Amino acid sequence: MSILWEKSETWRWMVRKTRDSKPFFFAFATVCGVVPGLIGYGVMQFTNSHNQQLETQLRHTARPDSLAAHLL
Repeated sequence: MSILWEKSETWRWMVRKTRDSKPFFFAFATVCGVVPGLIGYGVMQFTNSHNQQLETQLRHTARPDSLAAHLL
């Protein structure tokens, strides 16, 4: 981190701002937590298939231990 402190004015600004301002710190922490969460949720929704035929085929070819876990 020291190389960032020595070379990057933006990094120094960010450290000073989060150290000196609680509202900025909480806003920054919220953005760092919420933005990746929203991106992850979007990716999961986009890649989740609601194809009934595919789901039936996967359930039909599933191993017995996988089926038992589904029933719990």
